[in-house]
Parts: sequence; structure tokens; C-alpha cells
Amino acid sequence: MPDSTSLAWSWNARKQPVNPYAVDVPARKPSALAVWIALYEQDKSDQREQAEAMSRAAEEYLFSVAHCDPWHYDELNDALIEKAKRHAELHRVDPLNLIRDDVASLPCFLRKPLETRIKYLEKSEDPRHLPTYLNEVITPSLVRIDKVRANQASLSFQAMAGRDSLDQLLRLAELNQREVKRLSTLVAAHIDMIFIQLCGEMLTDELASPIVILELYRRVAAEVSRLDVIPPGYEALRSKHNRRNPINYELIPGALARMRCADWWQRKLWQLRNEWREELLRAACLVHRHASPYVSHDILLQKREQRRKAMDFFRNHDLINEDGDTLSMEDVVLASASNPAHRRNEMMACVKGLELIAEMRGDCAMFYTITCPSKYHATLMNGKPNPTWDHSTVRKSSDYLVDTFAAFRKAMHKKELRWYGVRVAEPHHDGTVHWHLLCFMRKKHRRAITELLRRFAIREDRAELGNNTGARFKSKLIDPRKGTPASYIAKYVSKNIDGRGLSDTVSKETGKSLRDSAEHVTAWASLHRVQQFRFFGIPGRQAYRELRLFASQATRAMKTSKPGAPVLMDPKLDAVLAAADVGCFATYIMKQGGVLVPRKNYLIHTAYEPTVEPGIYGDHGIRIYGIWSPITGKENKICTHVHTWKMVKKAPANPGAESAAQGDPVAPWTRGNNCPLNQKISKKEMLTDIATPEIMTPRERMGALDVSKLPAKERRAILRRVTEVSYNKKKAQAHVQSRNYSPLEVLLSDFASSVGIQLSESMVNHLLNGKRIRYGDRIYYATHDGELRSFDLDNSDVQIRKLWKTLEKHIKVDHSKIIRDPLGHYLHRLKKIDLRTWQLLSGKIKGGKHV
Repeated sequence: MPDSTSLAWSWNARKQPVNPYAVDVPARKPSALAVWIALYEQDKSDQREQAEAMSRAAEEYLFSVAHCDPWHYDELNDALIEKAKRHAELHRVDPLNLIRDDVASLPCFLRKPLETRIKYLEKSEDPRHLPTYLNEVITPSLVRIDKVRANQASLSFQAMAGRDSLDQLLRLAELNQREVKRLSTLVAAHIDMIFIQLCGEMLTDELASPIVILELYRRVAAEVSRLDVIPPGYEALRSKHNRRNPINYELIPGALARMRCADWWQRKLWQLRNEWREELLRAACLVHRHASPYVSHDILLQKREQRRKAMDFFRNHDLINEDGDTLSMEDVVLASASNPAHRRNEMMACVKGLELIAEMRGDCAMFYTITCPSKYHATLMNGKPNPTWDHSTVRKSSDYLVDTFAAFRKAMHKKELRWYGVRVAEPHHDGTVHWHLLCFMRKKHRRAITELLRRFAIREDRAELGNNTGARFKSKLIDPRKGTPASYIAKYVSKNIDGRGLSDTVSKETGKSLRDSAEHVTAWASLHRVQQFRFFGIPGRQAYRELRLFASQATRAMKTSKPGAPVLMDPKLDAVLAAADVGCFATYIMKQGGVLVPRKNYLIHTAYEPTVEPGIYGDHGIRIYGIWSPITGKENKICTHVHTWKMVKKAPANPGAESAAQGDPVAPWTRGNNCPLNQKISKKEMLTDIATPEIMTPRERMGALDVSKLPAKERRAILRRVTEVSYNKKKAQAHVQSRNYSPLEVLLSDFASSVGIQLSESMVNHLLNGKRIRYGDRIYYATHDGELRSFDLDNSDVQIRKLWKTLEKHIKVDHSKIIRDPLGHYLHRLKKIDLRTWQLLSGKIKGGKHV
């Protein structure tokens, strides 16, 4: 090799080739980016190996522990023992590490807020804060969480979760909305399987008695109640020894349809999931005045998002009646009692009316506060766990107050004591319920009523109070010189609705503005289903609302009448209507009959009627019809809801943009036509064009239909009808011409026509196959010689047929298939829902392998 000095430039010299196997070759220094990439790849590789190792370990432990190599089995055990020894040594050196590990094992919604608090205390200047928090708050909270979990998952609930594919029920509080939706589908499929199995066992005859159908419902309801869910119609259909009214068998089809519906289960399981989650957060001391008063941050954000979605839904929909009149759904909601401002104003007007009546009668006003015993309170005022809490839920504290109030009322009526007023239910800082009552009574009854109420309020766990009963019961006589009864209750009404006028008032319990905490209170009431306000001893407020609605309708209809002219013929009823129209609750109550009057003696009541169209479960609900009076009788009801309103989606603000988004006809990008003659279209789209003419104006009805302005679904439905009509006619004609009827079919059809019965081809086939059909109120069957015979239906047969018809119409139950082959019918439905479970049940998979 020539020397580099004899070359013109040093880089012209030949370079030594790099030998990759030589050890003396200096390694090139990697860049910072290459180092980060290598570390990232190494982390991914480690995670992959760890996941594979965990998968192999799980497989060995769960499926093939008995068949694995004994030496390998001992090696795995030794590794686990060494790991446990290291953790035990760390816990011995620093016991706080054990608490940290227990916190790390909690679900995410519990672990994150606790770890955030721990990290905050680690940065504290005082080193005593963290050990104190871990020992005095976290340690008892972990014990409380375990006990709350045990109370939530009862033995029957665990047995239900042990069924195939239902193990996620034990993790219900940790699931998100998507997982709850999937779980609800599996639960509905399980209930459907139970229903089909019971149908095969109990409904051996098509004409089963109503008693058998009722027993079928009760068995399915017993399976549903194992999941801590109250079955629909349970109180009306369960067996009672002292039943006053006969059993309404028409409730059974709708109840069975609900229990087999995945959407119904999704609502129930989501409500149960939120309640479980909230109770676990209360057990972890995350719901109190220093963390989140009344309700957790999780539920607060969820309710806030729920309200936002509801308002968006209202803004995007209208209400339209049969006359074509349209109302904005948002305006209707804001004009109703759902508006917090209207709700607060109506309530304060009612309280003011009670105040005026009490002043007229010479009654005194008392203000009471009733609190639950200490065992219902989860957290102390300083944020630490309450050692006397027995893991009672918020709902149990509400039920305790309801039961106490009911027992007090019975004792009060036995002593012939009477009162009237309003009660307000609101939460403590940890979510426990307590009541405030504004009551009016005779002055001579004040001491007796107060002493009786005090005795019932403190009778449970009396020893914990000692001589000071103020923690459980407080009473105060309202002095008119210091303030009116309405002024006493105004703060509690406002703080539990929207906090109007309380922005400068700070709560003594939470230390926050009452206006800011109003959102927490409404979310708390919505989650735990607590009735916040309740009036007693006065006429109902729904009749008051219906009277005001009728008065406005009468004013519009009687434009030519003089002001103040009577609307109703009876002067007593017209006086009640006039009092409600001007908004004077005191006059309205007195004209209705006064306070402390039995409900049946009021002059005007709210009238109800069943809905015309059945719901999605096939049953008819109850809606408000108007008003009626015992003076005129129920047959002379006054209708205040004349029109039937339907909800429709609002038209887009820019029709051109919406049409383009929905797919207006454009030039094809290929030379062939990609649209087949027989388009696949859903039944829902086929029915959209039927309702279109109902919302057209009279001018549009007279003119031609502008197809370009219709939505895409309706255009596809019209195209389907236009392109298939001629094809279906030709196909039907060809079918008729090619069909050769047997002599027995012709004979049976002619015989039916002679007696005035028109049978279709399918009905003739059913009769010739030995089946029976119902035509009118009679059952028909065919003989072997083509003669048609019939017999009457008794009442039980009519009821059973009605039940089966409702089940077939709304939940697609084919009772003939259920009776013949219940297992095959269920497997056919299960295959569409869960293929894996279908394969396991049908024997396609054995031992984890496909057969």
C-alpha cells in the first residue's frame, strides 16, 4: 500500500476495510436519539416478555398445573416465595410501604385520588403529615372498602356472577359505560334463557291458565331480584295475603319484556354501578367537606355531562301535533316545572299560601331538624373516618327517616293531632340525609306534637346522645317579630334547587358558597333518588297546574267574553279555577276545601287515562288527561291535553349543506350503474315515507312532491318502492300461475268462503297441518275431509292469547318453537349475541379446543 505522504491529498489514500468480527474496531458513539430509540425498544421488549410470561404463568396455573413439570413447578414457587420475602422485608423495615402497596392494588377510581393526596403530603415540610394520614385515614379506609364491597356483593349476587360470562358483575363499580352495555346484553341473554327454559317446562299447552303465566313471571322475577334489582311490576304482581285489588294480568307481558331487554338492564346496571361507586368513594373518605361535599367529583362531572347532552337534545328537536303546529322542545322544557326558577317560584308561592292560611286560622309555625344516628354517617367533620359507621348507604339513611316519619304520623293520628306544612331533604357534607320541616299546627297541640316527634327522632341508639339530644333533633318556634315562616324555609328551598340569591352566603358545614354547592346537591338527589321537597296536609299541586293550563286555554277560546266571566257552570268549581288562575295558593287551598281535609273531599282532582299507543314494551302507560270533580262525576272530565305531540328532529339551518352531507345525487364516477334494483334497506327506513305527508303543509299536499328536499333515508325508501312495485307484481303473478292447489285446499277455502270467512294461503296451510287459528272470538280447526269447525274462547283463553300476542309482537317470542324445542330456540338467539358462549353450549368447543 503506498504511503499517504506521496499522494496529493491524504483522503486519496486507500482505507482499511472494517472487519465486523475484529474486537479492536472502535465502536461508533450512538446519538442521543438512537439511545432513546434503543431504550424505547428495550422497554417494549421487556413489556412483551413480561406479558408473555404472565400469560404462560396464568395458563400453567389455571389450566395445566397438574400436568406441568414438577421441577418447573417448584422453580416458579421458589420465585414467588422469594418475591414475597422481599416484600415482607420491605414492609418490616417500613410499615408504610404495606399501606402504599394496598393503595396501589385498589381500582383506578379509588387509587388515583388517594395517590394524589399521598404525593402531595410527601412534599410537605412537616414529615409527620404523611404517616398520620396513612395511619389514621388510609388504614381504616382500606378496611371500610373491603366491608362495603362485601355488603354490595351478596351471596345471591355472587352466585349470579358465577354464571358463564357474567363474572364482570363483581367488578361492576370499575366498569365504564361501554363495558356496562356489553354486560347488560349478557345479563339479558341469561334472563332470556331462564324464561325460555321455564316456558318449555310450564307452558306445555298453548292455552295455559293465567295462574301459570303469573307463576312464570314470579320465577323470572326471582332470578332478577338476585342482582339487587327490583323486577318491574313486582309490588302489583307478588303474592300478598291481604291483597285488596285483584291481580292485573295485563302487566305481565310488559314486565317480561323489560326483564329480557338489554336496554332496560343497561339502565338498571348503570344506576347500580354509580351507587356502588359512590359508596366506595364514601368509604375511602373522598366525599366530605374538605374533599368534595355531598357527592364525589366523578358523579358531579357525570351529571353535568348528562345535563349538557339533555339540553343539546332538546335544542335539536321539536314537538309537532296532528294539526302541524310546531313547538321548540327547549322552550317547552324551560317553560315547565323542570326549570329550576319556575320550580322555586311555585314552591315559595305555596309556602306563602300556607303562611297566610296559618295566620287566618291562628296556627303557630314550628321549624324542626331531624338527623340520622351516628351509624349512618361515614365521615367526621375533620375528614377522618367515623368509627361508629356501620357501612350504611345514603339510601338507607333516607329510608330510616321515611320509616321514622311514618311511625310518628301513626302515633300522632291515634292521639288526634294534626299538622300541615312542607319538609325538605338535604345532605350532610358526607352525603347522609337529614330533614328540615316547616309545620303549622294549633297552638294547643304544639307541645304534644313536638314531644312526640322528639321521642321518635331519638329512640334509635338513644345511649349515644346522653342528655344532649340536639345532635339528633332540634325544634324552634317561629317568632313573627323575627321572621316569617317563608323566610325561614326560603334558604333551604333555594340551596337545594339553584342557589338563587345565596352567592354571598357561606355554608357553615362545607365552608363554600351555597350557590356554588347547589349543583352538588342536585347531583346528590339525582344519584340517590331522594325526594327533596314534600308538602303534606294540603291539596295536590298537579291539579293546580292543570287548572292554570285550562284557564289559559279558556281565555284564548273566549276572547269575546267579558273579563271575569265564569268559565265553569258550577260556582264552587269556578272559584277554584279563578284562584289557581291568579296564582293565589291560599285562596286555592281554601276553595278546594282547606287544609287537613281527606284527599277524596277535594273539589277538583287530576284526571288520568291510559295512553293510546303502546310503548316499546307493549304496555299502555298512564298520562294526564285533565281535571274532574266529584260534583260532576268522572264521566264529565275536562280535557286539558287535547293534542297529541310527537318528537321530531329539527330541520338543519343550512339545508344545502345537510343534503350534501346526507348524499345528494351526483354524477357517477364509473360508466356502470352501481345502484341495484333491489336495494337493501331496513324496515325503519321503509316506514319513514309513510309519516312524511303528515307534516306537509296544505300547499305542499296540493302540489308535487320535491324529492330533492327529502332526507336521504326517505329518498331511498321511495326509490325502493318505485323500483320494486312492478317487479313484485310480476313475481306475484308468476307465483300464482305456477302454484297448483290441492283439492283439499280448494275444498277448505270454498267451505270457509261459504260461511263468510276469508282465509289466506298461510291460514289454509296451518289448518291442513293440524293447527288451530283464531278468527274473531272463535277458534277454528279443519277436519280430515276439508270441513271447518270452531268453538268459543272462554275468558282465560282470551287472556292467554292476548298475552302471547303481545309477547310475539313486541319481543319476537315464537311460543310454538319454545314449546317444541326450547334449547334449540335459545341457541339460535344466543348465536347472534355471543358466538363463544353458543359454541360452548352447543358442544363446538370442548376443553378449550374446537371440536
